[in-house]
Amino acid sequence: MQLQPDRKQRVAPNMKKRKRRARIHDDLIIGILARLPLKFIVRFRCLSKYWNALLTSPGFIRIHLNHVKASKSNNMHQLILSSTYTLQFMRYECFEKTSRKLNFPRIYPKRRRFLFEILGSCNGLLCLVVSRKTLILWNPSIREFKKLPLSCPLGNHKRGNNKRNTFGFGYDYSTDDYKLIRFVHVIDGIELSYIYSLRSNTWKRIQGFPVSINFFEDLISGTFVDGVLYWNIIYPGKIIPWILRFNLTSEKFEALSPPNDVNKEHDFTLREIGGCLSLVQNLQGRSIDMWKLEKDNTKQGWTKFMTIMNLQTLPYPHNLVPICIMKNGEVLITYSKNVRFFAIGGKRSRFELYDPRTSTFKRLKVCGIRQWSQAITYTKSLVSPKLLMACDGMRVGN
Repeated sequence: MQLQPDRKQRVAPNMKKRKRRARIHDDLIIGILARLPLKFIVRFRCLSKYWNALLTSPGFIRIHLNHVKASKSNNMHQLILSSTYTLQFMRYECFEKTSRKLNFPRIYPKRRRFLFEILGSCNGLLCLVVSRKTLILWNPSIREFKKLPLSCPLGNHKRGNNKRNTFGFGYDYSTDDYKLIRFVHVIDGIELSYIYSLRSNTWKRIQGFPVSINFFEDLISGTFVDGVLYWNIIYPGKIIPWILRFNLTSEKFEALSPPNDVNKEHDFTLREIGGCLSLVQNLQGRSIDMWKLEKDNTKQGWTKFMTIMNLQTLPYPHNLVPICIMKNGEVLITYSKNVRFFAIGGKRSRFELYDPRTSTFKRLKVCGIRQWSQAITYTKSLVSPKLLMACDGMRVGN
């Protein structure tokens, strides 16, 4: 009689095969996790030391950020709204528009309120001046922040101090470093100019700054696009505004002329729209012209890509500026930062959507919104101001 093998002997080979099949490569795990909502990724860090090391690694942070930038998800792209003492956010691409308060960290435990000025946003990091005396780098998505050292005390020109500041915040792809530019002004021009490196946590003087220029009086911060910072400037004795740009890799200044067909009798503003530097000019409430700076392998040039018409149908049309272009092609428009705490008929500040196909506007209704003075686009990320200083070889972005 033939003896049957025991059950343990029969299943052992099959169990080994199943275990081999069940193993998933780390690359596949990373690819799956990078597509999850950010709140789940933060929670998974607490599962084990292995998961924490994986999800805080420079490689995973880079993959996640690149996925977010390429993603069509409505939850990863937001507007940050700043008022005197509050910060709010809203998902402008979602069907239901709701504004919610951002919980700012208690950097001064004894103080109940903070005064906010946003200096810039890059790869999920917000750079702010808090209560006119502290520079903060903060990622609200993962609730991590870092106080930045000061090159010199922050002046307050609104309270009789002759000094004021203009900033610029951006990312240097060549060295994987976030940098902050600071210009200290006095009445008759620039006094000092500095550059801060997050990776080294140090400031240094900028060499070769063209001291004969003036920034626009209301300009708080520059516009960052693809490794370069841009500011509106005026040369003494000239009427036409120009553009100053600073390359974060070479750390050199250059002058950039506006488009040839720009109206020389009106000022313009700079914004990052669709990944390009955009120049926006409101022609006294009649229309808004928009150009973008395009580049090929040899040169850069301005191209006019849109004119927003029929502004007269809106209240106070001379103060309207575009913020961004939605996925459906509509342009999100609001009132400029010069109109602080703007209210029409006792109502809160508002947004408009412009449809370039029909040249018509419609009100963007937002629940829970408060009065605000600044509105900037923001992309969620896992980038940490603390982790970057401890890591080598991290590359975020392209």
